[in-house]
Amino acid sequence: MNAKKIIKSESGFTLVEIIAVLIILGILAAVAVPRYIDLETNAKNRAIDAAISELNGRESLAWANAKISNVTYADDDAIDAAIRATPEIYNLNPTGSTDYTWETGGPTATGGSLRFKGGAPISLTRDKATLSQPGSWRRSS
Repeated sequence: MNAKKIIKSESGFTLVEIIAVLIILGILAAVAVPRYIDLETNAKNRAIDAAISELNGRESLAWANAKISNVTYADDDAIDAAIRATPEIYNLNPTGSTDYTWETGGPTATGGSLRFKGGAPISLTRDKATLSQPGSWRRSS
């Protein structure tokens, strides 16, 4: 075999094909990268949303326990005070964890600011418990 036959029998990508692939990869990267830039912030926001759901569940459980107890509450303020006197419902960290931290001394009767893993504090509002419904937490608007 001579050199011309060897060169003609070799196949490869042309410059146009390589440029087309690079353009396609560039377009895919331009679409995919912005989705991952705010991934950590998005995850921290979802963690706060999970904490709000947890707080609402704990408030409901504390309210139900207060309602089925032998104590008769005179008014809405009395049952709300009894629920808030149960501090473990506001502890969102399992033993040894420090993922969630309350700002400025913890939750109050009307809300508080919650931070997840050093992220920005998120202001929460608490609607007080009444004789007819448990308290509820939500993000402040």
